[in-house]
Amino acid sequence: MSKLDLHGIRHHEVPRKVDIFLGEHMQKGTNEVKIIIGHSDQMKNIVDKVLTDYGLTSEYGYISKSELIVKL
Repeated sequence: MSKLDLHGIRHHEVPRKVDIFLGEHMQKGTNEVKIIIGHSDQMKNIVDKVLTDYGLTSEYGYISKSELIVKL
């Protein structure tokens, strides 16, 4: 599964990074991606806002709440 790790990324840079990542994988026909958010509620909220723009939602990873699984 393809993943985007947002550790070390400033919050104001996150929407663009997520937008580019999602766009690339939607064009490739990828079914599911993983976004690593760490334990930041603010980071999750930023990512969820971008996902909403795409009409997508996320679920926490099976092992850890520091990652989000997004079905494309």
